[in-house]
Amino acid sequence: MGFHRQIRLMVAPPAMQPGGYVMKAYADRSEAATPAVDLRVDGSERGGFAIELGWDCARMQGAAGAQTDRFVDACALLCPLTPDAPWITMGAPGQPVEAVYWRADRERPWRMRAEGLGTMQRGEAPPGWSAQGAWDAGRWRVRFVLDAWEALAVQRRLGVAVWQGQHGERAGLKSVSDAWLPLG
Repeated sequence: MGFHRQIRLMVAPPAMQPGGYVMKAYADRSEAATPAVDLRVDGSERGGFAIELGWDCARMQGAAGAQTDRFVDACALLCPLTPDAPWITMGAPGQPVEAVYWRADRERPWRMRAEGLGTMQRGEAPPGWSAQGAWDAGRWRVRFVLDAWEALAVQRRLGVAVWQGQHGERAGLKSVSDAWLPLG
């Protein structure tokens, strides 16, 4: 199975963020910092996937250290665990989603699970999962190798999120695909 195309991204709606601060402080955020990503998915018959994301990023933010006003570039792939799980709210009670999350300041990705906004749980990725990022000439390329990602093998749909640290993006402040992306 192979899939390659450019995906338009939208700003994650600030009005949907849990708590009151982000909703008010970023109410005027209407343009995605990352308007598009190149997405390439190659799958094997045994359920493993090689997935590559590429996007424009003028200034790399690879580390924040102890600076609380700096944020790190990152990206994530989201997959429903049930056929009716909503993508925009990161699932819902009884309709979970699973994600693999890469940050520019980490060697290993995280595996994440949620059942709605504000419920994200983060854990170490399985041993067969890896992510490698490279920034060159104003562009990120991140390659995920995901051995036996059962949710994606069964559901055949992905969501994409990108955070650009130079724009203060973190947590719910991000660019996202506008729907689940069917892989065929």
